[in-house]
Amino acid sequence: MTQEYIRLLARKFFEGTASEEEKQLLHEWYDRLADDQSPETVATPTAEGAAEVRDRMHANLRNLQQQHKPAKTFGWIQRLTTWSSAAAAIVLIGFWLWTHEHKPATGNVRLVTAPLGKTVRVNLPDGSHIWLNAGSALSYPVAFKGKTREVVLREGQAFFDIAHNKARPFIVHAKTLDITVLGTSFDVKAYKNDPDIKVTVKTGKVGVQVRDKPGQPALMLLPAEQAVVPEKTQKIQVSEISKPAIAPWKDNRMVFEDEMLVEVLHALERKYNQHIIIEKPGLSAEKISLTLDDQPMNDVLKVMGFSKNFNYSQLNDSTIVIR
Repeated sequence: MTQEYIRLLARKFFEGTASEEEKQLLHEWYDRLADDQSPETVATPTAEGAAEVRDRMHANLRNLQQQHKPAKTFGWIQRLTTWSSAAAAIVLIGFWLWTHEHKPATGNVRLVTAPLGKTVRVNLPDGSHIWLNAGSALSYPVAFKGKTREVVLREGQAFFDIAHNKARPFIVHAKTLDITVLGTSFDVKAYKNDPDIKVTVKTGKVGVQVRDKPGQPALMLLPAEQAVVPEKTQKIQVSEISKPAIAPWKDNRMVFEDEMLVEVLHALERKYNQHIIIEKPGLSAEKISLTLDDQPMNDVLKVMGFSKNFNYSQLNDSTIVIR
């Protein structure tokens, strides 16, 4: 079936006008797609990640579902247990169409994600290695071509150990920054819910440049230096940082040095796959220093609560309230 015909069937199904034969065609198409799915790779050539497109489609269609409910439910939709039935089917179809219509003209792009509570190691075709922290997403070409090696940190935090190649610089695109190296190791933190972008160098030299300021030369960072770039001001601030505080998360440790408490709590959310609600006024502006290995979440919060004078309670299996 062509993409145009799949789109037509999807629209008719959503409007409740699809015939039994057309519904069966969708059923068969879905089964073939499910058998062929590879969770590791999707094409993502634009700034918006595939997961973001899927979530946006889901949010929009969930609202529409309140007005349009199909008369019958089919077995193939019932298998989509994570989304509501009709919206799930259309989201899946839209997501499949998006990934097929937006493939790069040459070469393939691979998207790798690290789920909450886990880290993922990625081996690049040039011999470089990347570790993704929990809740992160990275896209890169299956094979590097041209004069540069470029990847996109679409969300989250990653530690890069880059194979040296003087003739082909390695470039990381992260939010509003372009980070250029020849061969070095460094950490980039660019979560959507953090106000700052942070680039920290472990070995070698790293060039950091704000993308919308092409005339401004790249700022060079040396080992144990960290660039902090607030998204609001886009002004690069450089400070020194101890080596133990550089990407300890890839070894299942967490080291915070005079860190904003709200960012520490965000890190705990990702590590323990919990949602933390802060109800105590002024707490978000506090700073804290601590080192964690693999202690239970309750033990961590007890220590932090004693230090910062707050109480907490477990609202349900996945939500914690701080008061």
